[in-house]
Amino acid sequence: MIFRLSHHKQDWHHTVICHAGIWHVFVYTLVFLISLMAKENLVAAQQTDIAILLPSTASGLPEGDVNYARTVSKRYGQMLRSIGFTADEIQESSVANNPRFKINATHPYRLIILPLNSKISVTTVPLLNNFVARGGKLFVTYNLADEVATLLGLKTIKWLKAETPGQFSSIRFDAPEILGPEILGLPTNVKQSSWNITAVESTTSNTKIIGHWYNSDGESTGYPAFLVGENGIFFSHVFLSDDIQTKTQLLAALLGHLIPEFQHAIAKREIDLMTNIGHIKNLDDLTKFISFAETSEATKDLQSGKTLSIQAQTEYTKKNYHTARTAARDSRDALSKAYFLSHLSDEDEGRALWNHSGLGAYPGDWERSAKELADAGINIILPNMAWGGLAHYDSRVLPKSKKYTEYGDQISQCVTASHNNGIEVHVWKITWNLEGSPKEFVEKMQKEGRTQVSADGNPINWLCPSNPKNVKLELDAIFEIVQNYKVDGIHLDYIRYPGSHACFCTECRKRFTLATKLKIQKWPADVLHGSGKHSSAYTDWRVEQITRLVRLIHKRVREIRPEVKISAAVFGGYPSCVTSIGQDWIAWAKEGYIDFVCPMNYTEDDTFFTDLLENQLDLLPKGVAIYPGIGANASNSLLTPDAVIGQIHHARFLGASGWAIFNYSSNISKTILPAIQMGVGRLKATPPH
Repeated sequence: MIFRLSHHKQDWHHTVICHAGIWHVFVYTLVFLISLMAKENLVAAQQTDIAILLPSTASGLPEGDVNYARTVSKRYGQMLRSIGFTADEIQESSVANNPRFKINATHPYRLIILPLNSKISVTTVPLLNNFVARGGKLFVTYNLADEVATLLGLKTIKWLKAETPGQFSSIRFDAPEILGPEILGLPTNVKQSSWNITAVESTTSNTKIIGHWYNSDGESTGYPAFLVGENGIFFSHVFLSDDIQTKTQLLAALLGHLIPEFQHAIAKREIDLMTNIGHIKNLDDLTKFISFAETSEATKDLQSGKTLSIQAQTEYTKKNYHTARTAARDSRDALSKAYFLSHLSDEDEGRALWNHSGLGAYPGDWERSAKELADAGINIILPNMAWGGLAHYDSRVLPKSKKYTEYGDQISQCVTASHNNGIEVHVWKITWNLEGSPKEFVEKMQKEGRTQVSADGNPINWLCPSNPKNVKLELDAIFEIVQNYKVDGIHLDYIRYPGSHACFCTECRKRFTLATKLKIQKWPADVLHGSGKHSSAYTDWRVEQITRLVRLIHKRVREIRPEVKISAAVFGGYPSCVTSIGQDWIAWAKEGYIDFVCPMNYTEDDTFFTDLLENQLDLLPKGVAIYPGIGANASNSLLTPDAVIGQIHHARFLGASGWAIFNYSSNISKTILPAIQMGVGRLKATPPH
């Protein structure tokens, strides 16, 4: 079996600082204070040049659009930081009071990003006009308010939803030369699986198309993706997480073109990151790490990377910023390859990938996906085959999906292909959540009073965990899978409440009072987290509703097929997840309800990743395996291939039983899998028993 059930941590050594004399302490303190003041002055002098203008409901936008704009803004902030910039997030409602938007501002912004601003308030319009008039630039994505369109020399034609799957699959930059000065560093193409776009056209000869949308067959759609004019840039969708490295390169090229002074900071950032590879932060330590592996190919790539790093620094000194960036990027690629080759495979660990689509990386071709995964050394696939009200297989319990209709039974295809290639299949079952379910099914559940209700009385499209009919539905769906398919495991996700704001339906009140005998005078005020007088009791009751399902799944699956493993994707922060979402996964582990757990430790911060994992290892009982989740392209974690390998290194060092990466797609197959195959997954996994 591939489960390594024991785990341990290596000892950490701490340095003890001896006491110094009073005089030395005084001098040290004085120097520290002076340096701190200098740093504060430096920060004050280096105000950010970029603002992200967040829309507000005051402009007439729905709250859902405003919340999504915040999510998009967060991704843009991550991308900006990776190329050497920070950005101020500013609510549009507060722009009029921001001194940096004033006409006579001492330190005006150089660039304003509008992530999803379909409407602009009447007070903001003149401020944007003044901003552009004094030379400021705009970077606008997806939504194009009329007032902003005028500033960019554009006109909206229509909003366009993809008419066929894969209609908007990539962007090719086919005419950068028409702009006059070349856009240095512009990639030739970028992968982007968009589902809709805003179609626009130029209203002035000064605004040019530099890239078009192409479909999955490599054919041009004729629709513009990127347009550049004197006052800024428009992108007809938003930056998604796929192909994020190329998109970051694209962003650097576009910003450097819009504001040439930015090229200095972009080049410096490329050079600073050049030798920061995986878990290693400098060239000396990287050289030592690679020398331990004694791999001739890695040594060769290391030397190549060193040579290129010197070239990058030389060009930077000469202020040849584009050449410096190119050399720095090439250096980092060579050093990363040396790093990948220097890791050894661990035959005993679980090497897993989640697959959110349920179709593998290539819809309709699980054979290709399985072979690709096996070649990279992956020995577990976690394919998302069922939601609370949707199935990608021949189900008699849940409504069958369009994916099933178009591509056939995905569990059957996945199991056959994966087992032929020595890979275990643990079917990823999303519980309670009705996202993507047919409208008729959701309406039926709502009519029967089986869906959740928020604290303020609004409906939530999640099944209520306290409803016995919903518990039976979840159990029936899982038993159907276990009985009809030779799966190796059931992987539970969304095995929780959506948050502390749910569920407060009338049936929950009845069941809670019946179970606890408590008298509830004000519902839900008496049980609200943090304020209700019975909040603690309600927290315990919610936890039991979730744990009950896990307990029943364990009991019944063991009766039907005892060899089938049960696992769960869980929130990494424990015990906070117990009170916030009713998810007590440590209790499940201690009771023996799960065989392994995948905490979603999605972060770009290695220290936070290891802190989470150390806590989890301390809490988990012996005998329960842990595969920490690594967010290669999760919404709050956009990791480069070397960063993924670095977190795998940390997981191994701390004694985890394996690791799981989110999320297997065609993009991951081109970026992360080759890195894994070079080292950490080099030895092909033993076929499961």
